[in-house]
Amino acid sequence: MSIKIVKFIGFSGSGKTTLIEKIVKKLSDEGVKVATIKHDVHGLDIDKEGKDSYRYSMAGAKVSVVSSPDMTVYKVHKKLGLADILSKVDDVDIIIIEGYSNEEGYPCISVARKDTGKGVKGDLGSLLAVVSDYNGEELADMGYKGTYFNINDIDKVIDFIKSI
Repeated sequence: MSIKIVKFIGFSGSGKTTLIEKIVKKLSDEGVKVATIKHDVHGLDIDKEGKDSYRYSMAGAKVSVVSSPDMTVYKVHKKLGLADILSKVDDVDIIIIEGYSNEEGYPCISVARKDTGKGVKGDLGSLLAVVSDYNGEELADMGYKGTYFNINDIDKVIDFIKSI
């Protein structure tokens, strides 16, 4: 069986992380093995000044791995594409991606909240669905006429993801 992949996109503050957190919790409680991948456009650094991994990086290491009894962190000193990252994920049933809105070729759901005032993010014609607090008529007024779910209806969103 192949790994199911679904990508969630949306403007900042739209509720992507909160929605994904709820989905991961419910799926995990059902025994589904879930991986998440988060794209951070602001940059991320796991090294703390003075710690060993920081010192190795400052000395010129191109790859740093820190392993402990409950976690292994693999730091490559270059940007990896989403396909490269996905190729390293195994032993899961589903991969949920947050962000990577410019990466095509993955089933995509947009998250939109009225509070942001920005509407639906993404190519409206290629979205699988929208999860939002906008109703169908409001989404249609924005040009989206496809499948949509209320942002609080996690069970329906999960059922939809399972059907992909």
